[in-house]
Amino acid sequence: MSSRSIATLAFLLAPAIAFAQSGPAQRRLDEISARGRALAAYQRAAWTASRQLLAQNPDPWKVSRYVAYHADSGWVVAFGRLCATRDTFYVSYIAVPAAVNGQRVDSLFEFETFAEPGADTDFLVRAARAMDNAVMAHGHTARAYTAAAIPGDGGNWFVYLMPSADAANVWPLGDDVRYRFSADGERLLEARPMHVGMVPDGRGSALRDEPEDSDVFHVLAQRPSAPELVVTLHHRYVVAADGSIRFAQGKESIVGAAR
Repeated sequence: MSSRSIATLAFLLAPAIAFAQSGPAQRRLDEISARGRALAAYQRAAWTASRQLLAQNPDPWKVSRYVAYHADSGWVVAFGRLCATRDTFYVSYIAVPAAVNGQRVDSLFEFETFAEPGADTDFLVRAARAMDNAVMAHGHTARAYTAAAIPGDGGNWFVYLMPSADAANVWPLGDDVRYRFSADGERLLEARPMHVGMVPDGRGSALRDEPEDSDVFHVLAQRPSAPELVVTLHHRYVVAADGSIRFAQGKESIVGAAR
C-alpha cells in the first residue's frame, strides 16, 4: 500500500477513532478504572494492616478473615472470623489509617483491639460470606490467593481472587478471577476470569478486548506507579499512573511493560 493510500485510510478512520474514545466506550473504561482503583486501595490497606498486625502476634483463630471497607478516615480493615453458621462476623481488631501531621495515611495503621470480639450481622458478614463462597467456587490452587470483596451496584459484591503478593509486595499478574455475588453473599451471579495463565514475567494473557480491573490494580500497586500499555486483540490502551484508561493512538512511548 502506498504512503498516500495509508494517509487516506488514516484520514477516513479518524472520526471512528475519535468516537471510540468518547461516549459509551470511554464511560466503560472509566468504570473499569474506578473498580481497579478501589481494588488497589483495598489490597494496599489489607496488605499493610495485616503485616502490622502480624507483628503483634495475634491469636490466629481470631483473625482468620479480614474485610476492608472505605470510611471517612480512609480504608479501614476489620480482622475477625466468620462463625460456623455463617450469619455473624466476629471482629477482634479494627485497623484505621493513622493520622500523621493532621492527615490520614495509608502506610501506617492504628489498631483498636476488642477483648470480647464484636458481632456484626450485616456488612462485614455479607462480605466475608461472599469471599468464602468465591474461594469455594475457585477450588483448590497450588499457590496462595488473596480475596477482596467490594460493593457493587444494587448491593451486589465484586469479589476478586488474585495470586498473593510476595514478601516484597510484588503482585504477579495472571490467573485472576472476578466473581459477582448477590447482596447477601450467597448467590453466584457471574464468574469472570480476567487473565489466563502466567508467563515467566508474571503477566497473564488478555481474554477480552478491553482492560480488566486487575490491569488498573497492577499499575497502582507499583511503587512508584508507572503507566502501562495494555494490548488486546483489536485495541491498545494506556493505563496511566493514576489508574485512568484511554485508547492508545499510534506508537506511544510507555514506561512499563506492554501486555
